Amino acid sequence: MLNTVNEKTKLQARELSAWYGRTPALKKVNVAIPSNSIVGLIGPSGCGKSTFLRCLNRMNDLIRSFRQEGKITLDEKDIYTQDTDIVLIRRKVGMVFQQPNPFPMSVFDNVAFGVREHNRGVNGKKLEEIVVNSLNQANLWDEVKDKLHQSGLSLSGGQQQRLCIARLLAVKPEVILLDEPCSALDPLSTGKIEELLLELKKSYTIVVVTHNLGQAFRISDYIGFFLLGQLVEFGPAAELAVKPKEKVTADYISGHFG
Repeated sequence: MLNTVNEKTKLQARELSAWYGRTPALKKVNVAIPSNSIVGLIGPSGCGKSTFLRCLNRMNDLIRSFRQEGKITLDEKDIYTQDTDIVLIRRKVGMVFQQPNPFPMSVFDNVAFGVREHNRGVNGKKLEEIVVNSLNQANLWDEVKDKLHQSGLSLSGGQQQRLCIARLLAVKPEVILLDEPCSALDPLSTGKIEELLLELKKSYTIVVVTHNLGQAFRISDYIGFFLLGQLVEFGPAAELAVKPKEKVTADYISGHFG
């Protein structure tokens, strides 16, 4: 059965199963992710949520033992066909990782890096405009406008994570995937990231893996609960917070296990 909502679908998984070698990681996951929403993926460690996230932009292709069955579509186009441009998919569906990973280069060059790689004809004032706009979108410009030529590694952890988001925004993605983006950050930096994501969903579709249930319910429009490789429940966050359909979902949310 397809877990869906009555909104325009951006990403969709049908009968998605996955393995690392002989070890199953996902079991027949069916879900439709609405455009311009934040979808929070929750569940205990090892339940499959990060594997599912990486399936959405084919990051698991980099793991030799990985294989999958089923279908994932972006705007109704299968992203796993043989003629798929994987570089294009990863530009359209960008990812931010658990640990901030700015490149060992200036703040400016961090944001400009992807633009230079994807479109070598962009330079000068046009490139500067893209960098400034991306830093503004990431709510970072005011904090780094006098540090553009300093190393991105000199920024605080929270600033580094927003720098990574700015670097992603510069290449104009359509979907932003985040895997535990605040787990290494203090509460103040976490709050800034959450505010940023709520603003960004006006222009992007966002999928966030998080172990922080408070965060999931603060920022998500929809919640997907994974357990043992299965998507047990998917629905509006407000409904799951009050009355989950499945007892195991209620048990996890209430802290009975996890």
